Amino acid sequence: MIKSDLPSPAVLSLQEKLDRIAHERDVLALLRDLARRGLREGDAVLAVDGSGRGRLLIARDESPPRLKVARDDGTFSDYSPADWRRP
Repeated sequence: MIKSDLPSPAVLSLQEKLDRIAHERDVLALLRDLARRGLREGDAVLAVDGSGRGRLLIARDESPPRLKVARDDGTFSDYSPADWRRP
C-alpha cells in the first residue's frame, strides 16, 4: 500500500456541489455571451469614451460571476458592450 503525505480532500455536501455546478454554468454562460460578440476572455478592449484600455476577464470569485475589465492602470471596471469595444 502506498502511503501519501497529502491531506485528504474536504468532503463537500450535496448542496455545495450543486452550488459549484451552478457557478460554473454561470461562467460558461458568460463565455458563451462573449463568443457571440466575437470576444474571448483575455482580449484587449478600449473604453468607448477614450478613458482607458484593458483586458476582459471573468470575476469567477464573485457570486454570481461577472464580466470585468482589468485596466492597464491596475483598476477594474464592469464590462458593458456599450462602454467597451475591441481596438
